[in-house]
Amino acid sequence: MCGIFAYTGTKDCREMLVNGLRMLEYRGYDSAGIMALSEESDIFLEKAVGRVSALASKVDEKKWDSIKYTTWIAHTRWATHGGVTVENTHPHISTNERFYVVHNGIIENYKELKKSLSEKYSFYSQTDTEVVAKLVESLYDGNLKSTMEKVVAKLVGAYSLAVVDSENPGEIVGIKLWSPLIVGKSNDWVYISSDINALSNLAESFSILEDNEMVVIENGDYSIFMSWKKVERDAEAVQEGQKIDELGDFTSYTEKEIFDIPAVLENVWSGRIDFKNKSIHNETLDALSDLDIERICIISSGSSYYAGEIWNYFFRKFSWIQASAIISSEFLSDVFIPDSKTLYIFLSQSGETADVRESMKIVKAKRCMTFWIVNVVGSTIARMADLGLYSHAWVEVGVASTKNVIAQIWVLLMMSISLWLKKDLQISDAREIISELSRLPDKISQALMQGPHIKKLAKKYSVYNDMFVLGRNYFYPVAGEASLKIKELSYIHSESYSAGELKHGPLALVSETFPTIVFNPMGKFYAKTISNIQEVSARKGPILGFISSNDTHKELYTDTIELPETSELLSVFTGLVSSYLFALYLAEALERDVDKPRNLAKSVTVE
Repeated sequence: MCGIFAYTGTKDCREMLVNGLRMLEYRGYDSAGIMALSEESDIFLEKAVGRVSALASKVDEKKWDSIKYTTWIAHTRWATHGGVTVENTHPHISTNERFYVVHNGIIENYKELKKSLSEKYSFYSQTDTEVVAKLVESLYDGNLKSTMEKVVAKLVGAYSLAVVDSENPGEIVGIKLWSPLIVGKSNDWVYISSDINALSNLAESFSILEDNEMVVIENGDYSIFMSWKKVERDAEAVQEGQKIDELGDFTSYTEKEIFDIPAVLENVWSGRIDFKNKSIHNETLDALSDLDIERICIISSGSSYYAGEIWNYFFRKFSWIQASAIISSEFLSDVFIPDSKTLYIFLSQSGETADVRESMKIVKAKRCMTFWIVNVVGSTIARMADLGLYSHAWVEVGVASTKNVIAQIWVLLMMSISLWLKKDLQISDAREIISELSRLPDKISQALMQGPHIKKLAKKYSVYNDMFVLGRNYFYPVAGEASLKIKELSYIHSESYSAGELKHGPLALVSETFPTIVFNPMGKFYAKTISNIQEVSARKGPILGFISSNDTHKELYTDTIELPETSELLSVFTGLVSSYLFALYLAEALERDVDKPRNLAKSVTVE
């Protein structure tokens, strides 16, 4: 969704504001804007359609005078209400040009508010945010804090807001409901941000606002309020893992994050798995094993949904517990039948995904057991559920999630094995799997070493407009995730199917110009998938196989990407990582913007 960044302090730091927006740009990059205020109430305002770089260019072209601007608000937009135009770009302004507002979220009742306000004010944009600016002007009582209390009482929806009054420099008021908002501090400088990314290299400490809390920044410090009462809360120190690494020799953050995966896995299991004694030690998992759980339902969106689908197979196999996955938006559309013996697990990279968050609200309202797996520390979903584990994938900048998906699957697998051990089911087998998992980072590193070969194949396949991606059992959701990455990064039309379903209709599309990508490492369903490959071959369809290095039927494929020799279980991970490289290099061959695919945003905080 959108990204908010604001600052007040003693420095004139326009460059820092632009850089802050760059750190938030994965949340939306349709347009960007910036407003600055001096201690004498001089105003600087600039907006630009497109990436933050377009805004930076316009800011750089300005002929700066000696004015020192010390209060700033900035925004990078993912369009929801209204097209991508300068008029719809934040910050939005009141009619009297006194109040400036940036907003992340959706004001659901903005049409009703706009109709009422239209009797007094004219509107220049199509956005819901401009309504907030006009509402601030209409309700202003001489104090911005008390005015914002009145404003939010009239709003329905999800929002985080940052507002300044041009006649009161040095003060910023922020408030949130369901959309994230963080306040950070360093010396006598105070910041507001949509997430920790923009603050990680600036602030020394930060506080995460809870729903309906307001932060008032003035005189180089900040106070947090709830229902007029001041909230006492210790700030958290910014940790090393919350900082964005330099890009180094990689061409994109997405590429870097794929190559980070072996290190990420070691970070995920650190302090959780004892490979020497082949055991799992974690207080949360110990608490989970004490619960009376008969079923598990995982609720998630996008790539996290496919992570959940992969995990379903693990859970049923290792824990002997019935498991299912559901897309969070579909969960919201269906009738929820609560079950006290079902554990509901919620997956989200950002911990702010609106569909997932709203699904959790429904489950919690029925007093069912909730569990989260998220990557961002202190995120909304992480604070809502009964129990949870962080995926520990570090900051992920690329909009198309890669290393976090692998980390999520790893955490879910660890949960499965932990419950398996607690139930005393085939302990020797469980310990053998733990031993095998210790070799996974090396196996993934071997898969990554095939980068040059995969890049060559990706260039060859980049000429096609359509693709099938097939797999069975574990590899059916792997195919779904691989297909999603192809769509996200390269914009090639791609569809995933269970390999056994190809003959029930999709085979009609196969031709010389419609290639099929198939995951078929050695395993239980290898021979059956070979039969599906022969069906495609008989129709002269090109076939790209993700196969084991010891496969004896390589001649059946047009091209192959060989996975390191390992178990079928570990091939899930090596297959996914190899498919990420293939999608990445497809996109590069087509000269796509890999880190910021068109029309997408990473943290989707609206339903």
